[in-house]
Amino acid sequence: MTEIRTSPVIAKRVDDIDEAKEAGSFEYFVAGDNEPAGVIYLCPCGCGGIRALDFKPHGSPSWQWDGNTEKPTLTPSVHWVGHWHGFLRNGVWESC
Repeated sequence: MTEIRTSPVIAKRVDDIDEAKEAGSFEYFVAGDNEPAGVIYLCPCGCGGIRALDFKPHGSPSWQWDGNTEKPTLTPSVHWVGHWHGFLRNGVWESC
């Protein structure tokens, strides 16, 4: 297990995740309707890994998004096995 960070991490919205340096940074990606279909995020644990999460009803598994573009909340929890497990609530990544 590579989990490094367990304290809350602010989720910072960025324009290009490939240029992001801060753990927990994220950018939205869109579907055919040009609406956010999910996020690409830099792992909140600090390992530097990048992963994507689909919003319902796109993809499977998928997460319910509250529609807040700056301080999002996703349900259920985010579990990147071997890296990090927790919640994104009101723009803050919180470890379980």
